[in-house]
Order: sequence, then structure tokens, then C-alpha cells
Amino acid sequence: MAKAESAARNNVESLNVDFMRSLVKQYSELGQWTSAFFWADAAAAAASSGPAAAASGDDIWLLASAMLARGELHRAAHAVTSRQLHRRHLLCLGVAMRAYLAAKEPSTALTMLEECDPALLEPRSMDQTHNRALAGVLVWQARALATLERREAAADALTAALRADCACYEALDLLLEQHALTPSQESELIESLPINNQMSASEAALLRVAYRDRLLRYAPLHSDQSPSSDGDSNSMGPVESCRALCAEAGEALGRRLAAGGQWALALRALDRAGPACCPDVRAACLVELRKSAELFAFAHALVDAYPQSWTAWYAVGCYYYLIGKSEFARRYLSKACGLEPGAGCVWLAYGHSFAADNEHDQAMAAYFKASQLMPGCYLPPLYVGVECSLNNNVSMCERFMARAAALHTNAESGSAGDDADIENKGGWERIARSVKSAHVAHEAGAAAYAHQQYEAAKELWLKALRAAGPPDQLAPCWAATLDALGHASRALGQPAEALRWHERALALRPARAGSLAARGLCLALLGRESEAADALHAALARDPDHVVALALLDAIVDRLDAALTEEEIPQFPFPAVEISTPAPRASPPPDTSDMSMSMSFD
Repeated sequence: MAKAESAARNNVESLNVDFMRSLVKQYSELGQWTSAFFWADAAAAAASSGPAAAASGDDIWLLASAMLARGELHRAAHAVTSRQLHRRHLLCLGVAMRAYLAAKEPSTALTMLEECDPALLEPRSMDQTHNRALAGVLVWQARALATLERREAAADALTAALRADCACYEALDLLLEQHALTPSQESELIESLPINNQMSASEAALLRVAYRDRLLRYAPLHSDQSPSSDGDSNSMGPVESCRALCAEAGEALGRRLAAGGQWALALRALDRAGPACCPDVRAACLVELRKSAELFAFAHALVDAYPQSWTAWYAVGCYYYLIGKSEFARRYLSKACGLEPGAGCVWLAYGHSFAADNEHDQAMAAYFKASQLMPGCYLPPLYVGVECSLNNNVSMCERFMARAAALHTNAESGSAGDDADIENKGGWERIARSVKSAHVAHEAGAAAYAHQQYEAAKELWLKALRAAGPPDQLAPCWAATLDALGHASRALGQPAEALRWHERALALRPARAGSLAARGLCLALLGRESEAADALHAALARDPDHVVALALLDAIVDRLDAALTEEEIPQFPFPAVEISTPAPRASPPPDTSDMSMSMSFD
């Protein structure tokens, strides 16, 4: 037996193609692509010189994959197309499409897909291996369509990829990152997937939990829902313990916390998931926390490590936006757009940079572009509504605020809803009844207040506080909403209630000049001028250039002076003085120049 094996190994007249293929896979796993290319080329040549006189599609797929990994893009595509394998072999079609996409030729990749046998692009109920390869081809088709600005067709391709292979997480990630579907459509898609038919029960449960976490990315996260890294893994089931250790779960948690305004907690969650994960969310959190030094270091590290990534230049643009240099911010954000034209968050930041310079028309154009790129996200219509309010366009402001409220409502509940019905029915009261986002409610309240709809503004701001969380757990950023409620109550003729709101705002964010000035105004309206003067003095101590506090303090001082009568003016009498001189003498006559006086004060 040993002699027979030795003879087979020493027989140079026959080549072991299966051994060569195993070498290709081993070297591919090790990342040694030159060795993988050598043995893939040898395996394809050996198979062509064998009895069949033709290399199989799998051999050419291994060869083209090695070429693609080495950066030989057109050579990899030619290895497939020269043999017409893209028409009848799904894996070869996928690697050729990847090559053309990497070479910035998306139209050629789509042309290859059109030349493929239509039967090859149909899912097979009994062949999940074929379905996974088909899902990969559909994902590359979606990327090519998105590059050509055909986003609806790209969303259809990603939906088809998920239906063919429910485990294709990349398809769901692209759908959610691009906000290609509305929240109700996303929920309907996930519910209709045949997950249980394609996977075992435990893996299906893990996948459903992961998909649910991604769908609820805008829903508020309560304290009892936050996973703890110090928890006892033995008390959790296998799905929960696996999910708690997944880096992707940390990313989803960080995104959800950031969407809820809990930026410090979001940074901690992202730190647990990895230092370089979700760079766009991390940059946004650092902007909100105004940590310019950390953002500078983070953006610098990204540019050094990933100069061809749009997120690196996006972080640089966010840094310049944070320090107030909008022109530099737009320069680097434009570079990020050039690297990834479909990144909607870059256009949102672009609009913010224009809004910071009061260039409302340019800001609105950037927000409209973001809305085209992210039709299922509530943020672009929210910011468009804000700009419409600043331009005194009330009807358009109501329309876009209602649209933002409808999108966020479905994103939080994860259920289907009639978005068009809510959008077409305007009115601040209708928005107040449908909104579930604290941020949308706050901005809608500000727009309603600007147009003198004080009752509606107050109702919206109350809704914002309820959505922000329990009263004893409010973040300091919601002090602005408390102050806004005070202004609305004062406008409605309720200065006592307004005073309570401003005092709550001061308790949440102490010694803020605006809150102190507003408190002084309420005290003055209540007839407590001396306390109002003290509050205004405290406001000016924090901000000596506060215009409202200065004008209001002058008015209060004049009022106090006018109220005082002559009898009420406090008198400060000068102390009594006693002057004593020495007794006169007969001789010699007194020298007046030498007279001494003594003064005593009682």
C-alpha cells in the first residue's frame, strides 16, 4: 500500500487537480494571493489539458478571484468573459461584476448581467448554495445601479437579494444605510422573509434579533433595555449571549443611542465595539459633545489609515464645521461626496454648514439632495422644514414637518402606516397628535411659535419632553425645550407657569444667561422687580453682552426709580460734630494761628 502511494506521488505524468484547488483555497485564506494565483492558473491549465479539455467554471472562478485580489481588475474580467462563463456560471458572473465595479465601470457590469441566462437569475427553493451566489450577484447589481443614480432599481435588487438569501446581511445593511425604503416598507420586508425555511431555529432567532435591532434604529432606548457588559452570561440564552458579544450589536446600540441624543453613551458603546467602527456616527457624536480636540485626532487618524474612504474626509469636514470654519468644512465634505456620492449624511452636514452662515437657499438645496438619497429617513424633511420656517414659508414648513413626523413614527413602531394621509393633512395640531420624535416635536414647536401659534407650540414642546424620557432623567440639551415652554406660557399670559419652566431649565443647565434673563422677565411681569433685577444681574455676570438682559435691566431700574417718592428715598444724615476751643487768657493775647480744635463724632 505504501509503495502504491509513493508511486502515485512520484508519477509526473498525472497532475492532481484537486490538490491544486485545495492549495488555492488555503493560500487564499492566508492572504497569499500570488501563490493562490499560481496554483489557480496551474489547476485551470491542468483541467484544460485533461480528458475534458476544458477548465470548469469553478477553476476559472478561483483564478479570477486571485487576479481580483491582486488588483488585476480587467484581467480578472477577461478571464471570465473570454470563456463566456458570465452567461452560465453565477460565481464567475459575480467576480466579473466586482472587477468592473472596482474599475469604475458600472455600466459594463450591468451589461454582463443582461447577457446572462435568465434562468440562472431565478432562486431555487432546494438549492440554497445557488441562492447565496445569486444574492451576491444582486448585491453587486444594486451597487452598480446606485452608482448610476438608479436608486429605486437598486432598492429592488437588494430586496430580491434578501428574499433569495435571508442571511445576506449586506443587502439589509445597504438598504438601511441608504434609507432606500420607508420604515413601514422595511418592516413589511423583514416580516415577509422566509427565514425559518432557510435556516435552523437558533440561527433564525439570532438573525431576527439582529434585523429587529437595525430596524428600531430611531426608537428611544430605555435604561432597562441597555445591555450590560458586566452581566452574567450564564443567565442568558445562547442567542442573547452571542448577541451581547457581537461587535455588530455594539454598532447598532451606538447608532440607536446617538439617534436618541445620548451621545456620551453612544461613544461608550462604539468604544466597546471597536475604535474604528461607525466613524460617521462617532464623528457626529463628537460634534454634538463639542469635543474638537478628540474629533481632530480621530479625523487625522482616519485620513492616515483610510485616505480613500469617504468617512475620513467626512470626519475632517465635521471638525471644521465644529470650530466654525464653514468654508473649509464644505471643501472636505465635497471630497467625501466625490468618493461616495450616495452618502446622505455628508449632504446633511453640507446643509448644516450653509445654515450656520445663514445661507438658507443653499442649505435647503443640500437638504433636498439628502432627501433624494435617503427617501426613508426623517432627518432631511425635518431640516427642510426648519429652513422653510426661517424663510416664513408656513405651509411648506407644516408639510415637511408632518412628513418627518410620519417617517419617524413608523421607524419607532416598526409598523405600517398611511404616510401620505398624514403628509397631506397639514396643521400643527395634527402634527402634535402624530409625532413621536422629541427632536421633530421641538423643531415643529419652534416653527409654530415663530408663526405665533403659541398653543400649538406649547403642545408640541410638551410632547417633546414626554418623548425625551422621564423628567428626572432628562439630558441637559433639553433645557432649551424647557425654556421654550416658558416663553410659550408667557406669551399665553401665564407668567407664573413660565417662571416654573425657566427654573426647571436652570436646574437642568445652571447659570445659563438666556434662562436667567427669561426668569428675570417673568419676575418683572409678576411685580417682583427686585428679584428680577438680581436675576438679570446674574445673567449679565454670565454674559455681559446679553442684549435682552441689558435692556430689561434698564427698564426695571427706571421703573424702580419712578416708583420711589421723596419721602421713600432713604436718608443718610451726616454725623453730628462737636467743636471745642480753649478758654481765653488775659495776657498775652491769643495767637489764632496756633488755635487747636478737636472733633468728636457721636
